[in-house]
Amino acid sequence: MPNSFLIRVGGAIRRLLFGEPTVSKTIRGTGNSFQADGARLSNVVLDIVGDRNFITIGEGCILNNVKFHIRGSDHVIEISRNCWFTRSGTIWLEDSGCRLSIGQGTTMVDVALAVTEPGSRITIGEECMFANDIDVRCGDSHSILEAASGKRVNFAEDVTIGRHVWVAAHAIILKGVTIGADSVVASGAIVTRSCDPGSILAGNPAKVIKAGISWKRERILKSE
Repeated sequence: MPNSFLIRVGGAIRRLLFGEPTVSKTIRGTGNSFQADGARLSNVVLDIVGDRNFITIGEGCILNNVKFHIRGSDHVIEISRNCWFTRSGTIWLEDSGCRLSIGQGTTMVDVALAVTEPGSRITIGEECMFANDIDVRCGDSHSILEAASGKRVNFAEDVTIGRHVWVAAHAIILKGVTIGADSVVASGAIVTRSCDPGSILAGNPAKVIKAGISWKRERILKSE
């Protein structure tokens, strides 16, 4: 009884501080689930056509102007505790059995995440920092065919972004890429190849321009 009382009081305090969550839902299908207990939601849109899709938003998350566009069935989206979408975001899953996972404490300003083709995954580690106008996708959305055989040559490949990765503004991260922990993706980089932990990636196509680094959110000033 005391625990349930605390939960009710905590919810009331959050509503006083932040207002009621605003979520608009257009859902066609059965067995779909959206859980966001303890999260702060503002202008979140659920656009779902399919069955048995599961979205879980962790406690302490802040989602502003985020649209979930889901087509197909058996998708899973997990956004862990204390993640922030401060300006906006688009999360796009299509086909079947896709998975998006965002680790605890990751922050995003304005990001588009697209997971397409059956069984595909995008995995983002804990404590990452994404700026604005960033695109992460594990597929090309359309088919490229070999002219002689007619066979498709551009199937989706999983994307994995390690713990504590900083992705600067206007970057694009494409299919099949693994970015090692503690790395930095420079502004405007188009990432088509993987890198080891502690790398700086820059350019189009992005290349490792420095290795053996880490980073902090805080600016460390020169000592006088």
